[in-house]
Parts: sequence; C-alpha cells; structure tokens
Amino acid sequence: MHLDVSFVSKVTDVAEFEDLLLDYYRNVLKVFEAAGGPVLAPQDMVDSSIEHLDEMLPPEGRLALARSQNGRLMGCGALRKIRPDAVEMKRMFVRPEAQGQGLGRKLFEMRIAEAKDMGCSAIYADTARGNRPMLSMYEKYGFQYIPRYTENANPPEFAPFLVFLEYRIPK
Repeated sequence: MHLDVSFVSKVTDVAEFEDLLLDYYRNVLKVFEAAGGPVLAPQDMVDSSIEHLDEMLPPEGRLALARSQNGRLMGCGALRKIRPDAVEMKRMFVRPEAQGQGLGRKLFEMRIAEAKDMGCSAIYADTARGNRPMLSMYEKYGFQYIPRYTENANPPEFAPFLVFLEYRIPK
C-alpha cells in the first residue's frame, strides 16, 4: 500500500479527521483503562482534540497526516509546542490495515526531524503504562523515562497511569 505522508497547515475535512481520532481513542483508552486509568468516553476525547486543533497546527504545532492512494486517512501524528525550546508528541496512530508497513516509524521520524527544524532542543511524550508498542518505539529512538513534566497535556491525576519521556535532540 502506497501512503502519502505530509505535514498539513489545516485540516480540510474535520469529520474525516474526527473519524480517525475516534479509532485512535478507542484503541488508546483501552490501554489506559488496563493500566488502571478511569473510563473515558472516546467521543469526548475526540471533541476535546478538535477544540484544541489549533495547538496541532502551525505556527506552534505540527500535524502529519498519512493518506492511501485512494485518499483514505490512514494515520496521524502531532507535535504541540510546550515551550520555546520544546514540543510534545501527541496523537500518533496508524489504522490496523496500514500497520506493518513502516508508517508508524515514518510518522515518528518525521516529527523528530520537524521538532529539530522548529529549533527545539527537547521532545516530550507520554503514553499509557503497558503500551508496549509505543514504549518500544520511544526506547528505540533514545527517549528517556522521566517524572511527569509540568507542561503535560493530561490532568495530573492521570499521572499514575502514564509513563513520561524526554528526548534531547542532538545538535
């Protein structure tokens, strides 16, 4: 499957992006709940993401979208500026039918390169405890485990169910 992956300056079809985010939240919230986190409604999380869509778009944020040849949205990954020198990785997702083709790796690497291009020296991230696929990726790219960082987008009461990471971008 050929996929076109690029950063976008706006989301032209919000309903289509909402559909992708709904799949993302249905997946990630199961892992969050398995880690002991509270039950959250996927649609509420989608609505919150759309409310804060501007944080994922230029000038401060970045949003990479992946499309199949027939135009179907297959994956995404965002950066959210949290300080002048740092971004937070958010919303990385690849639909099941596009997994195993390197799309996750591509989205991950594109965001690291973009953070560097944005002049950042650090990238922060969080994921649910037990989210082994994401933790493996963070580990592979040299992210280090850290305590919760102040600018984390999640409420502090979620901290016991999350893992926090930092990557120092080489100069």
